[in-house]
Amino acid sequence: MADVRRIYAFSDTYGRSKNPFVQDDADALLSTDFRSFPLLPVRREFDIYGREAVTGHIVRLTFELHDAVLRNKCMTEDQKKEFAGTITGLFINAAPRTDKNENGAPFYLITAGNIRIVTTNLDCLSAVKERIQTIHRMPNEGHDLFGPTEQFRSSYTPSLLLDTQNLPLVEEKIDIIPNYPEDRWELAYVDRFGNLVTYSKHPERHWEEAMSTKRPDGRVKVVIGNVSQALSLTTSLRDAEPGDMVVYNNGNIDILRKWEEDEDEFTRLYRSAYFQFAKPRIGMRITIPKKIAE
Repeated sequence: MADVRRIYAFSDTYGRSKNPFVQDDADALLSTDFRSFPLLPVRREFDIYGREAVTGHIVRLTFELHDAVLRNKCMTEDQKKEFAGTITGLFINAAPRTDKNENGAPFYLITAGNIRIVTTNLDCLSAVKERIQTIHRMPNEGHDLFGPTEQFRSSYTPSLLLDTQNLPLVEEKIDIIPNYPEDRWELAYVDRFGNLVTYSKHPERHWEEAMSTKRPDGRVKVVIGNVSQALSLTTSLRDAEPGDMVVYNNGNIDILRKWEEDEDEFTRLYRSAYFQFAKPRIGMRITIPKKIAE
């Protein structure tokens, strides 16, 4: 059996508020696991009910973190070799039953080097499609793992991360994974402080848009969904003024508010970018109007 050292499960069945302020911050936890403890075993679960689209960010992040470990100059070659021999498993489940003739969306097993993913949602793989090596579908019947009308498939299918158990998996073409739109710019993640992480395949294009529409006061109008805010363009959070809402290029383009020195924790959260943009949903489109009213 493969050495699946790290397992991260994301499901709409675990039960927890969808408020990012009381959710475990998956981005922060995964980043800490890979950057500080890459050889230690870990298993974590996260509820995604009402924010299922967050898994696209998690999949991309997992690939980025894997690549970073293998470039880590603080690790020995033996440590990197050990890491390369281990597997990270992602389980992603959100399969509402809306069709009388189907028992929910099928589960797929995806492999990509030492990353293994079991998911009902192929959209979350769009941005890493070129790195996927194999994809197999788990039939809803014709095996002994669960029956054709099983309501709780998601309590059985994470086992596919460990072993296929001689199950009759059906090989699929990688082309069944949707392509990520070249021009899409969207909200990808909200952290536990209400900071907004965005995603685009070409963030440099959107950053150029922002720079070209910058007002004389250094601000730019950004729209998420149907809510707009004037944000300060800056190079990093360090260079921002306390209390200011800023946007900067951090590989991804981040939007956040810099805390003021004497604010309490409640003020910091409820003046966050998440609240200033009226609690936007993950996946909402982001635009910069071509003309800015002075």
